[in-house]
Amino acid sequence: MPGEIPPRWATPFLLPFVPAYAAAVAYRNRRFDREVGVARVDPIVVSVGNIVMGGTGKTPVCRWLAETARDDGLHPAIAMRGYRASANGLSDEAAEYAMEIPDVPVALGADRLASIQRLQPTPDCVILDDGFQHRRLHRDLDLVLIDASRTGLDRPMLPAGPRREALSSLGRADAVIVTRATKVDPTLARTIQRHHGRAPIAWARHRWSGVVEYRGEESRLQEVESLEGRSIFAVFGTGHPESIRHSVVEAGADLRGVRFFRDHATYTPATLSELASEARRNGADSIFTTAKDWVKWAADTDRLDGIPVLVPKLRIDFLEGESDLTSLVLEVLRRGG
Repeated sequence: MPGEIPPRWATPFLLPFVPAYAAAVAYRNRRFDREVGVARVDPIVVSVGNIVMGGTGKTPVCRWLAETARDDGLHPAIAMRGYRASANGLSDEAAEYAMEIPDVPVALGADRLASIQRLQPTPDCVILDDGFQHRRLHRDLDLVLIDASRTGLDRPMLPAGPRREALSSLGRADAVIVTRATKVDPTLARTIQRHHGRAPIAWARHRWSGVVEYRGEESRLQEVESLEGRSIFAVFGTGHPESIRHSVVEAGADLRGVRFFRDHATYTPATLSELASEARRNGADSIFTTAKDWVKWAADTDRLDGIPVLVPKLRIDFLEGESDLTSLVLEVLRRGG
């Protein structure tokens, strides 16, 4: 299983390099604080980001924001860098958005200002996926996510730890949302309040609303309970695979084996054939993977030797603060609607 990046054992050796990185980040932030080089666009801009490397659940939160805006009668779009875009020009997250919310356009490109300006018709609002450090673009609302299962707040900045910025940077966020939470944690809340200035506005967990079974070109939505007792082989190419593996086991599946790939992994037809063979050897009757991985498999499913693929439909489930967050978001979005 992939470990933390960078691994904890390497931290003492990398600590001497942290001051230089921290100084560069601080200088950059001071310039942006003075709005040097900051551009504005016509749509309202909502940023969703974090201060650590790795997955914190940005994709389902961005999808929730897009759906909230759309349900309020607005026309949202999502803007993202598009890390490791495939041959069709879409990154795995962009392809996932296209599959889950096909009526919401995605502006893809490292130059997000230019990609947003190319959108036609012009949206009412734009959601920046992983935008907290992308300060070249002015935003009307800055949301920061902190993963309750591995906050990274107790570790150093890059390159010795996973933090992209100093903890004080939380102070420029308009609100903090805790994701992958199993409960409201008062200790974590106090830590966030110390650096952010306020307690988290909302606490949420990742929830599977169903499982889609793909057999060739056919698909069928099933209840999560359908996983119970099913012999599966799991494949994960995400930033936080262990939490997904744990959810599979909690759902009662008979987990016959797991293959972990790096985040944003590319799957060749040969790799899929290899995975199918490994699943057969382990006695699995199906392969379980994430939507982020599945969108990169769909064109080569013939290499899976007829093994069905199970893909969970991931949603954000709020434990606390949903109404406060919704009110804040809609108040900002309606300025442009």
